[in-house]
Amino acid sequence: MRKLLNFIKFNLIAAQLIGIYQAKTPQYFGFLKNKRSWGKHCRHRFLRLSFVTSLMLGALPAYAFIYTFPGVLPLGCSGGNGAYVCGALTLGNNDSINVTPILGKPTFITVNGDFTTGTSSKINSTGSAADVNFLVYGTTTIGGATVKANITSTDWVINIGDNSTYAGTAKTDNAAINIGNSASITGSIYTSVTGVIDVGIASTVSGSLNTKTGAINVGASSTTGSLTSVSAGAVTVGADATINGNIATGAGAVTTGDRSNVTGDVTTKVGAITIGTDAKVGGKINNLDTSTAGAVTLKNRAIATGSVITDAGAATLGAGSQAAGVASKNGAITIGSNGKVTGSLCTGNSGAITVGAGSTVSGNVISKVAGAVTVGSLARVTGAVLVLGEGARTIAADATVGTSQNNSKCANDVATQRPTVTKIKSRQWRQLFMR
Repeated sequence: MRKLLNFIKFNLIAAQLIGIYQAKTPQYFGFLKNKRSWGKHCRHRFLRLSFVTSLMLGALPAYAFIYTFPGVLPLGCSGGNGAYVCGALTLGNNDSINVTPILGKPTFITVNGDFTTGTSSKINSTGSAADVNFLVYGTTTIGGATVKANITSTDWVINIGDNSTYAGTAKTDNAAINIGNSASITGSIYTSVTGVIDVGIASTVSGSLNTKTGAINVGASSTTGSLTSVSAGAVTVGADATINGNIATGAGAVTTGDRSNVTGDVTTKVGAITIGTDAKVGGKINNLDTSTAGAVTLKNRAIATGSVITDAGAATLGAGSQAAGVASKNGAITIGSNGKVTGSLCTGNSGAITVGAGSTVSGNVISKVAGAVTVGSLARVTGAVLVLGEGARTIAADATVGTSQNNSKCANDVATQRPTVTKIKSRQWRQLFMR
């Protein structure tokens, strides 16, 4: 109201200025006076009035609209009793929507068109996200605003822009959800059928990020909850990012950046896993029950608190890396120089095992069916080094190796499938001979 009164005052002052100037300026009509003087006065009057008007407009503050549900609705909105329908809905900078629940029930607002908010606009900023639900049939763009609401869209993108503060759930069926830089999200993000989720740099999402078929990308220095792609979707985590929970995908590669931190497990059914330099994983990497194919790589000085497992693919730990144990059913295991494994190294059906120079293995090193074992210079293996099937056993002269197995077991107790020889009965021999 104060801004409206200021606007009226401006118009009154401008009108007075025009009247005063007109009173002091001679009037010229037709050709009764000098034409040149008449044109000069008109130009002077116009320039002075324009100057005064521009100064006053510059001092006039922008007017912000306050809408209320129920009450003063935005143009194009109608409804009541907690259910409203709007056309395309746009909030200007500093505009706000306040929502009062009816009888304690949430309010539902359907937007048939694009939904856009300006910088510093507010939606239900003093309420609870559970009280407001938007269903949007168009693109949603939250531009540096504060929003406490749940937003659902079917086939349209949801954009939560840079520096936005959003509390609630954001969900699409078949479209992407994009979160800008330095945004703060209190809640979870979903794409229920297809759709990518992208999180910008230095943003925070307190809840989980979930897709059914779609990639998940988390920018550098961001923090989120668990990342899950149920059916298929690559997962990429930027440098210095933190994932408070697990990373899991049905089919797709998983890559975590340098110095990133995942507090839980990292698993994929089919796909390679790469853990960046100086990065940490607080749980295990894969397990034989669900992971069927894909190499696992820990770059230099990366740490996995749990075991590292692959069903079909090599497992490689870079220089100075650590893990609780490493197992591969069908693939080589390589421990870089000065690595540390607090459990055992085991290959099942096939795969060579290499322990780098200066590395430490607290458990056993076992090739169960086929695969050579090499222990490098100054390496130390507390348990036994065994080649139970085919393959050479090579121990450096200055390496230290235990003489018998200790009680450390292979991660997930790696199963083996030894080749089976079909026995031919005597009757079958006679049939073959007679042919």
